Amino acid sequence: MNRLMRFSPFPSSRPSAVGRRLRLAGAALIAAAVFVIDTFTPLSSAVAVLYVLVLLLVGEELPGRRLWVVTLACAAMATTSFAFAHGEDVELAPTLRLMVSLAALGVAAFLTSRNLAAREILQAQARLLDVTSDAIFIRDAQGRVTFWNRGAERLYGWSRDEALGQDAHRLLATALPAPSEDIAALVARDGAWQGEVSQRRKDGAPLVVLSEWILERDETGAHALLESNTDISDLRRVDEALRRSEARYRTIFNTLAVSIWEHDFRPVKAALDELRAQGVTDLAEHLARNPEVAREIKTRVGITDVNATALKMMGVADKAGFFQRLDELLPETDDSFAQFLIAFEAGAPRFETETTVRSRTGEMIPVMVALNFPSDAQGLDRVQASIVDLTEQRRMQERLDRARAELEHALRAATLGVLSASIAHEVNQPLAAISNAAGAAQRWLDRETPDLDEAKEAVADVVHAAAHAAEVVRGIRGLIAQTPADRAPLPLDGLLAASAGFVRREIAEHGVELILDPQAPDTVVHGDRVVLQQALVNLMLNGVQAMSAVPAETRRLHVRSRREGGEAVIEIADTGPGFPPDAADRAFETFFTTKPGGMGLGLAICRSAVAAHDGRIALLPPAAGESGARIEVRLPAVT
Repeated sequence: MNRLMRFSPFPSSRPSAVGRRLRLAGAALIAAAVFVIDTFTPLSSAVAVLYVLVLLLVGEELPGRRLWVVTLACAAMATTSFAFAHGEDVELAPTLRLMVSLAALGVAAFLTSRNLAAREILQAQARLLDVTSDAIFIRDAQGRVTFWNRGAERLYGWSRDEALGQDAHRLLATALPAPSEDIAALVARDGAWQGEVSQRRKDGAPLVVLSEWILERDETGAHALLESNTDISDLRRVDEALRRSEARYRTIFNTLAVSIWEHDFRPVKAALDELRAQGVTDLAEHLARNPEVAREIKTRVGITDVNATALKMMGVADKAGFFQRLDELLPETDDSFAQFLIAFEAGAPRFETETTVRSRTGEMIPVMVALNFPSDAQGLDRVQASIVDLTEQRRMQERLDRARAELEHALRAATLGVLSASIAHEVNQPLAAISNAAGAAQRWLDRETPDLDEAKEAVADVVHAAAHAAEVVRGIRGLIAQTPADRAPLPLDGLLAASAGFVRREIAEHGVELILDPQAPDTVVHGDRVVLQQALVNLMLNGVQAMSAVPAETRRLHVRSRREGGEAVIEIADTGPGFPPDAADRAFETFFTTKPGGMGLGLAICRSAVAAHDGRIALLPPAAGESGARIEVRLPAVT
């Protein structure tokens, strides 16, 4: 508070309406009594002086002109009493007593007027203290509250009536920043003190206030303290939140696994502004013609802070030993800084690039740099860039490239092996059929009486098997050359019968009963006849070979066809031992087999052939009361 504003430790208040009326009535009675006594009694003293009591009573109620009107009225009454009592016989002593009385009235009126003016000033000051938003109270030498403004009521929760007469600091649980004796000595010496103080509201809520104390003394030496308190609790909470936030930021900054460099880019902006003032409109072209400009600007960029990861990456012991300028760690051939300048000038919000930096030991480290530009120039002094060390990534990429090359080499070798095995597997079946048919023809001709009809039939089987072998070889060559497959509409039941014909001799030799059950006479599939036939032949031969270990009378191969909605379904079931539970899920994997000496390609080739025709192949559990393997093939039916 302004010390020029004087105040009273006991500011008065205006009396109530009842008290005002009592004062006026009392003043009127005193005036009447003095007039009667002065007029009708033979007292020789200056009774008119008692009119001063009237002025003292009505002074606060009738300020200004009305006070002087009352004074003149009292003077008139005193003069009237003098004239009535003495008439024309004027003596010196009564006259002097009248003059003393009138002078006393004048002096009393003057002093009362001055006192009222001073009181009005004090009351105005008190009202000013009452309307301010700060909490202001006055305490006497004993620390008791003598004034409590509305700001104090709002801040602390205690009403004026509750606070008056209380020990202020005990009421507010005041905690001073220094011993109270030391602060009292400062107030006595300087007349004032200011500092932060902790207090509590009526409801117990803590407060932090900026407190200012002003000492005032009166003529008698008594003193009072005016205390003005401004609530800064929210400000301190904000400061504390900012402090904690800054601490969290520093913790994150120093513990991130990514290097963080903080730069001062204000010189960059100044340099670009200077170039623009010189008439440079195309910065990219200007830097391309004058590469030394980018190198010169680079020398102005200071590195203001780094985290621990950056120190480790660059081989620096502490921040004091880190590079001071950006040009100290970027090589001369670096062109990423020119790209940065172009992006900065264009107002890009973000910049990313890959470059290399020179460590303290001289090692060139490949890094990725990413930074966000501040939205205004105020933040250019502390721009953080994230620096990611790409050394391990580059090494890993090199190892990955080598591993990929080795894998491709191994894959080519494996592919060649698979292809060779597939060719051998696919061609072996028609070659075996040719061999069997040729042997049968030779036996028929070696008889004493050659059976020419049977020999002709065997030779026809040789020709048919040879043609099938040629088709298999052609299909494999087309697969290697990636020529389009020769697809055509194929009746499902006819495809099934033709495929069964290729395994007729194997079925007979193994003593297997073939049950061919075609139930889709009008169903047609679209595909490569040779590929689908070879897949069905493989499935039938697998079933025939699987039953070699069971009694001959139980060997049955059941081949069915049917249509379900838009699908053609072929089911092949045998009465062999079936697949072990642990092998059922792997039955269609390449090179997986349950047969001794098997190659593990048959079912894998069948799966590939069916998948190439947009179909599905699955291993089903045996039907109720039966054993063996049951395989189902589903192909799209031609509508």
